[in-house]
Formats: sequence, structure tokens, C-alpha cells
Amino acid sequence: MAKSRAAIGLGTEFFIGTESGSPIGIDYTSITEAATINFADYTVAEVDVTHLLSPDSTEETIAGLRKTGTIEVSGNYVGDAAQQSIDTLAQARTEFPWKITSPLSGARVLTVTGRGFINKRETGPFTPGGKTEFKFGVKVAGTLVYAIA
Repeated sequence: MAKSRAAIGLGTEFFIGTESGSPIGIDYTSITEAATINFADYTVAEVDVTHLLSPDSTEETIAGLRKTGTIEVSGNYVGDAAQQSIDTLAQARTEFPWKITSPLSGARVLTVTGRGFINKRETGPFTPGGKTEFKFGVKVAGTLVYAIA
């Protein structure tokens, strides 16, 4: 039986990018104390093309456009500049570059980059016996780039 090459998510990071300079460069800042990153990359629409002579009385479909998904990040709320930048981006309705990096087996790293905007923000719960958490969502806007190095 072959040994699995699976890797755990420890070391995965979500970065928010800031564009600057000429030519434009991107400086990325990691979101502090992120504990989970859930990424719904995309879905592909199903387009109904059934017609009156569809063979064998069967509905027909073709692949439509891809619809970009969302990223949800949650973690320990510490209120530092990186976490506060989420509010600044949301209030200004700013589209920004983002990046996710995740270690793979064999010292390789998956990097996914794209652009998006903040579509959700939560803080709490605030309880006497528990940690304070944060959660935010990013709606992906446009093409995704995947790289493994």
C-alpha cells in the first residue's frame, strides 16, 4: 500500500495585498492569528439547452460561466493593524489583491492569488470563559491563479 502524501493545514496563511509603486508591485500582509481558511473556489453554471427534439426525451445541459466563490477566514481577535485593515477595506468597498499559501508534502507550497472585496465581518462571541474570535468573508472578483512551487 502506498504511503499518503497528504499534508496538514498548519502553516497556511491568508494575506491582504496593497498595491504601490511604478510599475505596480504588491506588498502582502498576513492576517494575524488566522485559525481557519475556507475557500469555495468557484462553481460552474449549468445552462439548459433542451429543445423539442432532444434525444431520448432527455434534458440537455452545457457548461456555462464560472462563478467565483468566497473565502472565509476566522481566528483569534487581537485587534492589530492587519485585522483592523479588514474594516478599512470594507468601509471603502475596496477591491484588493489577496493570497493564500499552504504547505504541501515534499517542501512544496500551494499559492492561490486573486482579487476580491470584503463581504462580511464578525467579531465575537464575547464570553467570560472563552477567547474572542473574528471572522470575515472575501468575495472573489475575477480570475484565480494557482501555483505549486
